Amino acid sequence: MGSPGGSVITESSASGETVDGLRGYRLAIATQARRFKRYPAQAMASGWAGSAEIRIEIDSEGRPRATTVARSSGHESLDRAALTMIEAGALRARLPESLRGKAFAVVLPVVFNLDDE
Repeated sequence: MGSPGGSVITESSASGETVDGLRGYRLAIATQARRFKRYPAQAMASGWAGSAEIRIEIDSEGRPRATTVARSSGHESLDRAALTMIEAGALRARLPESLRGKAFAVVLPVVFNLDDE
């Protein structure tokens, strides 16, 4: 997906301090997102577990632009919970200086495991 200033940067296409910035930002989102993890009641009652990968695109102004399921957990309720969690984390994560003014995307895994609840 493109942006007005060029293409969206990802960890696989980045280099140097941009890679470090992407990794740091991914960690910052994950840290913030943990506070918003909610295991859906229906999923718990049904014994559902799984891992989803969530892709979040950030525009050149530093705002989340799109959040999508890059890889499904196999359960829609878990995928929705993962999307909500990552979106909340992204809104609160501090953007590294090396990423300011750049459009980029990061992918974060979210694991739902009944043993952790």
